[in-house]
Amino acid sequence: MKLDLANNKVSVIGLARSGMAAVRLLKAAGAETFVSDHKDLDPEETRELDGMGVPYEKGGHTEKLLDSTMIVVSPGVRIDIPMLQKAAERGIEVIGEAELAYRAAQARIIAVTGTNGKSTTVSMIGSILKEAKREVHIGGNLAPGRPLCQLAMEAGPDAIIVAEISTFQIETIKTFKPFIGVVTNISPDHLDRHPDFDSYARLKGELLKNQNDKDYSVLNLDDADVQKYCSGYLGRRLGFSLTKKAENGAWRDGSSINISSEGRSAKIMDSAELKVPGKHNIANALAAIATTSVLGVSAPDMASGLVSFKGVPHRLEEVAMINGIRYINNSMCTNNEAGINSLRAFDAPLVVIAGGKEKRTDLSGFVAEISRRARAAVLIGEARERLKAELESRGFGNTMLADGMAQAVRMASQQARPGDVVILAPGCASFDMFRDFEDRGEQFRQAVHDLEKQ
Repeated sequence: MKLDLANNKVSVIGLARSGMAAVRLLKAAGAETFVSDHKDLDPEETRELDGMGVPYEKGGHTEKLLDSTMIVVSPGVRIDIPMLQKAAERGIEVIGEAELAYRAAQARIIAVTGTNGKSTTVSMIGSILKEAKREVHIGGNLAPGRPLCQLAMEAGPDAIIVAEISTFQIETIKTFKPFIGVVTNISPDHLDRHPDFDSYARLKGELLKNQNDKDYSVLNLDDADVQKYCSGYLGRRLGFSLTKKAENGAWRDGSSINISSEGRSAKIMDSAELKVPGKHNIANALAAIATTSVLGVSAPDMASGLVSFKGVPHRLEEVAMINGIRYINNSMCTNNEAGINSLRAFDAPLVVIAGGKEKRTDLSGFVAEISRRARAAVLIGEARERLKAELESRGFGNTMLADGMAQAVRMASQQARPGDVVILAPGCASFDMFRDFEDRGEQFRQAVHDLEKQ
């Protein structure tokens, strides 16, 4: 680790996984550390803080956290809260967990952002690099995974860190500079946190803002907003496309997945060899191929790494086959585009479990896809009445409202027939009814397994 903060007072605002990893890194760097969280801390967190000798406050933020030279903000904390505004007025440096990790890391960083496909692309890159026998550490905003501060402490100078990065992390970076920055796609999301789509999309591009001509960006050539918001930076550009040849990057031609570099092209594999369904996952694979080509990975290692990749939990994850009906957990589907892609990944008739916390985004495309593709829709959460009204306005009448996941799975199973797919594709965030999308997916799994036992 290359960060020395001896004799520095640093506050961490917001704990959870990222905040706790930041505390561990700060203590390892010699900082005198203080923690402030607006919620109660769980017993494991308080035990660890006490064990490290780190003082803390919970249930709100006081000016104690301003007795510092730096404040590290966890991704879940809004940067416009009054206490952080006071910190800025007093000249206290405010950075995010990703920025702190970058300042400490010795390894090169591949950073992946985008509205959808981040976790799968990160995991595909990791699978390819492991096949190529590279030392690789995977995490960041990835769940389940390890926070970036943890990776920064673990990875030596010869390693490669592959990290998922969210807009919540990008908005607090200052010097963070990925060796390779990847942008999978951009569509409206998190408009409950960002003021408008332009602000959100601009932040995606700012992942690349500190790059120079020794760095690389890997951009989706099929996405006009990626091209608009991410093309004006200094890193050397590669592209990936499902629809046209990438002169420098990866593309699909029919069923063939290919790579081009310096005027030479080579086939990597057939798209049918991928174990994860959906056209969007072919795009993720193309992004992973373009990225690993920068590191000189061979075509056979790229193909082997992708063929062996079986997916990420809560992303089109098959939970069970019961009486000829497949049950698919896609709890990570939290926006309109992810919802559309989820449903288009299957040719069979669908029974969709959808709904959750509102994010002020347009769900009309997702609703239209449900009305075209689904036999029935079971709706949950804060958005269920809105979704019901939008579906009925399209003439889709087979909707049911459920109060919890177990009831939703029972209702869906009663609507499904042999050969159908019951899919949890919420299209919304999870925080109205669940701890997070992982908790939502776990409850879906449990409800399906309970059904299986019956």
